[in-house]
Amino acid sequence: MKNKASIVLMTLMLFAAVSGCGRFAAETSTVPSKADAAPLKAQAIVAAAEVDSGHPEIEPGLSCNDCHEIKLDATTTATKVHLFGKTPAYNEGEGVMPKERVWAEIEKAIGGIKDDSKTFILATSLNNVPLSTTCEWTLDPKAKKLYGFHEAGTEKLRHIEANPRVSMNYHKEFDSATFKDFLCVQIRGTARLIHGEDPDFERIMIELLPYEFGARVLADATPEQREARLKAFRQGVKKDFVISEITPEQITIANQQFRAQGMRVYQRWTR
Repeated sequence: MKNKASIVLMTLMLFAAVSGCGRFAAETSTVPSKADAAPLKAQAIVAAAEVDSGHPEIEPGLSCNDCHEIKLDATTTATKVHLFGKTPAYNEGEGVMPKERVWAEIEKAIGGIKDDSKTFILATSLNNVPLSTTCEWTLDPKAKKLYGFHEAGTEKLRHIEANPRVSMNYHKEFDSATFKDFLCVQIRGTARLIHGEDPDFERIMIELLPYEFGARVLADATPEQREARLKAFRQGVKKDFVISEITPEQITIANQQFRAQGMRVYQRWTR
């Protein structure tokens, strides 16, 4: 009887041990391994950031902006000093134009519709590969947007379709020895492509763009003949041409003549 009781006790102990191992295995199996853990998201960094010893290994060919959002900190560059900071000529905050006046100076520099449109350098980027092209744009002073007229299928338009963030630059030729007539307008913004089926396409052509030269209206055409020719031209280009709409978010204008007005050479407008 005693032996039978011992056998029963040992059986119960073995069953408890097996059950405990089973529970332990079930509990530990729910703990994710390092391999199953979600990858850490790359944090935004400033342009001056440096790689430290704790940074994961970087594959050859990768750059910081492949993983991180890069934030430009104006306090680390000359930009803030030129625009707002203390300089030999100005105390901090002095010589800064009101926003409305800055826009008036921008409009004076790059404004004008139809034949008074201006030629800009446009910078686009696709897959971290930049592209700069020379194009003509017209500033709409009311909407504060720029419009260009382009042949469809070009590389810059492919860039814009994939990455609408653009940068533009306009400048006058100037004497590099004296910088007397230095004038430059830098634009950062977002582009949108307007195709022929969009109702705005023809309106923008009529109101803003210098398309009349392309229509080649005869010099002796009557007003009716002229309008018929222009209308036919507008209809004919809808399939093969695209209008770009640039919405500036930030415009920086540098004009040496501002100094004579007691203002800083560099002024900035933001939308």
